This record gives sequence, structure tokens and C-alpha cells, in this order.
Amino acid sequence: RERLEVFTANRRPLENVFGVDLIYLNVTRQNIVMVQYKMLEPHESSDQDKDWVYRPDAKLDDEIGRMRKFSKEHPPGQYEYRLNPQVFYLKFVKRDGALSNAGIVMPIDHFERLQADPSCKGPRGAVRVSFTSLTGRYLRQGPFLDLIRAGYIGTTTKTTAHLKELVE
Repeated sequence: RERLEVFTANRRPLENVFGVDLIYLNVTRQNIVMVQYKMLEPHESSDQDKDWVYRPDAKLDDEIGRMRKFSKEHPPGQYEYRLNPQVFYLKFVKRDGALSNAGIVMPIDHFERLQADPSCKGPRGAVRVSFTSLTGRYLRQGPFLDLIRAGYIGTTTKTTAHLKELVE
């Protein structure tokens, strides 16, 4: 009795509009979550520990700028609840790895806070997203999809109606 629609926006007009690669529309719970994928690159530190790292660039700034244009929140309906009404998420995946394995998922507002976190700074002061620097402070794929299915994250019904028109 559940209906989840998934739209691929990558390299299509929807990516140009929203700055995302994938759009989840939970028709049953009336929530939308949009995801931008970024590649983690292998990195070995001087102590020979291997980690996977993403170093943000100007392209990400541009994509987040497009996401922010649509980040208006509407108050939830009388009987709806969201843990987080954030629409836009980033998913960092290992280059050449399976999309369902070992990814880092976070809403963009979490990412923006990490930009100021000293533990996410590289040796030259630039921001780095990695398994080591985040120390578990991120969502995994399974729980992320469970939250979408339950309607606990994503847009409220009113915002979903507006965004659904744009997606269609």
C-alpha cells in the first residue's frame, strides 16, 4: 500500500533546476527528498590509514545555491510530523563502488555546519568530508531510505505539492 517514486535528475533539466541527481517522492506520506551525489576518493594518510575523502569545490557551491532557492519550508499540517523537513541531502559514495555500499548521507544544513568544524579541515585548511573526520555523524543508506518511507524526513505535504508540480 506504499508508493515511492524515484526520479533520476542527473544531467537532465531537473538537475539544472534543483542541483540534484535523484528525487524521491513518497506518494503515500506526501514527502519529497532530493539527493546530490558526490564521489569520495581514496586517501592514505601518513600513518597508512586508508580513508575516503571528498573535497568540496565550486561546483558544489553552485548546486547548493540552486537547492537553497527551493528550501522554503511550510508549516506542517495538523496531523503530519517530520523529524527534519529538509528537502536536500548530499550522498557521498566511494568512486567505482556500489551506490548502496558505505555511503555518507547528510542534509545540506548539516554539511554547512561541518564546513566550520575544525575536525573536517584538511592540512591546508580546506573542508574534507571523510569517514574518519565525521566519526559516525552521518546517515547510512538503509536508515535514510527508512526515514523517507516513513515520511519522517523531507517536505511537508504543502511543500510537496509545490515541488511536485515543478518535478512533473
